Amino acid sequence: MAKLYGIGVGVGDPEMLTMKAVRALGESDVVILPRANTKNYSTAFEIAKEYMKEDIEKVFLDFTTVDNDKIREDDRLEYSKIVNRLVKEGKNIAFITIGDPMTLSTFVYAMELLEDEIEVESIPGITSFASITSRLRTPLLMGDETLKVIPIAKETDLVKEIESADNLVFMKVTRNLERLKEAFRETNNMENVVLISNCGKDSEKIFYDLEDITRDDISYFSTILLKKGGVRQWQKYFS
Repeated sequence: MAKLYGIGVGVGDPEMLTMKAVRALGESDVVILPRANTKNYSTAFEIAKEYMKEDIEKVFLDFTTVDNDKIREDDRLEYSKIVNRLVKEGKNIAFITIGDPMTLSTFVYAMELLEDEIEVESIPGITSFASITSRLRTPLLMGDETLKVIPIAKETDLVKEIESADNLVFMKVTRNLERLKEAFRETNNMENVVLISNCGKDSEKIFYDLEDITRDDISYFSTILLKKGGVRQWQKYFS
């Protein structure tokens, strides 16, 4: 039987895919492209397309951004039906995802609903926070420091989260930007944060001062790093 690959393609630079990812992409007959709307465009595909067969079959899977568990579950069941069918047809499938397939990825939700006999291989990719810290020449953590990665939800107590670790990565920041800024002020950390939008792309923006930044200034692909030990002392290594 054919195989399903979950392939992390990183956050923007095609040269940062692993050799294993490149091999798997070249062996795949179908590429699965999750999307949050009906446009036939995929950021992950644009990153990885040069490594795929020219005639690769593209299958777009729609998933909701609405906070509704029933709708989300229906989407995931539909993913699994499509993937199960394609694998049974003898096709190798590349389910490509921004960042890493095992880190806040739609791939996991499809994988856990697959039929037991389907062979799955997960190929790691560079996460947004690994990419931004390298891009900024700023360490993610050092020595005995602690780290938390926080995908922000409505019920997330941001002040409590900030107080619980030395270094924090905040995901899904665009719609929560004002909440975050308020929490940074309350915990005296406005000088200890850096935001990077569209890391590694031509449209990349980096902000060490968030005071006057609004959600209109940044893209969906934005991440904030908070280091209680400070971020600005590392700026001298970044150009």
